[in-house]
Amino acid sequence: MAIYSFRMQVIGRSAGRSATAAAAYRSGEQLKDERTGAVHDYTGKTDIYDSEILKPEEAPKRLGDRAALWNEVERNEKRKDSQLCNEIMIALPAELSHDQKQALTREYVQGEFVSQGMIADIGYHDFDSHNPHAHIMLTMRPVNEEGFGKKARKWNKRDAVKAYRADWADYANQALERAGYEVRIDHRSLKEQGIEREPQIHLGAKVMEMEARGISTQVGAESRRISKVNDDIARQQANCKRLRTSIEIEQTLEQILAVTATISADELSVSASAQQSAEQGRALPQSHDWEKPDSQVEPMRADGVAEVILRGVDPELLERVKSQLAKAETSEVPVEKKQEQAQRKEQPKQRQKKRVKECDQGMEM
Repeated sequence: MAIYSFRMQVIGRSAGRSATAAAAYRSGEQLKDERTGAVHDYTGKTDIYDSEILKPEEAPKRLGDRAALWNEVERNEKRKDSQLCNEIMIALPAELSHDQKQALTREYVQGEFVSQGMIADIGYHDFDSHNPHAHIMLTMRPVNEEGFGKKARKWNKRDAVKAYRADWADYANQALERAGYEVRIDHRSLKEQGIEREPQIHLGAKVMEMEARGISTQVGAESRRISKVNDDIARQQANCKRLRTSIEIEQTLEQILAVTATISADELSVSASAQQSAEQGRALPQSHDWEKPDSQVEPMRADGVAEVILRGVDPELLERVKSQLAKAETSEVPVEKKQEQAQRKEQPKQRQKKRVKECDQGMEM
């Protein structure tokens, strides 16, 4: 199922990381860091589907090679706490084919990042699982024919990141629509969407592998706790919905009873008038429809009103109405009893409304 997941982080030396090691891991290749001499070998990694580099047309051809690209990035950064690159991880819609997933990622990366002058190194992971995703490593300096320029700080501004997040949802939804799927993703938080649910956390490949082997993890335990909380919320919402539906049914039933009683009284008076007019009409010559007395046309109007009202009513409710009407015809309740019954009838409705109110308050807590 398509889900929205977008995470952006900075890969920097202050955390003991290197761009060459990150690129080797995400591509499943072996890369040598020329600055340190370390060799990062991830050729045995099994979840790699594919990898590729997208760069602006004016970028030097040499930067299309992964080892050359990230070693040049490392050489350009002199500080021991330098920020080396950005990385974005996006969850890809599982509904799409593998080719469609890659085409969607390329379209997004080209339109959002490469068009601004960044070089993007994309690693496609877990395409044959329920968690297909892409890692996008992005240079922090714009590139031209001569190489990298000064760092573009605006690419990491809060507003820019918000735009990246929102635009990813747009690109993904357009791809889903083109593929003929109705499902959509939303970049907004659950609170902004008005959804009463605790957001779930991302487990990651290592955690999922450990949990599959029966090894309990703190992240897995937190995920299970969130799932239990969300299940409880869903049950409370379902109970509140049932209570509201029950009250609406009772209110609808009361309206049907009132309308049915009114129609029955009208039909009695109309029928008497129609019978009297019919006896008088035997002696009258035939006439056109627009010349008929009102007493002969009125029964059709009454029947039409009843038919329109009762047509949209649930058959089960109609049976309940008939049952209550039958009981009312067989026994006439004194006025004092009617008032007492009305008071008793209001009490269950008040209790139901109180339960709905308490349920709603519980959800707000």
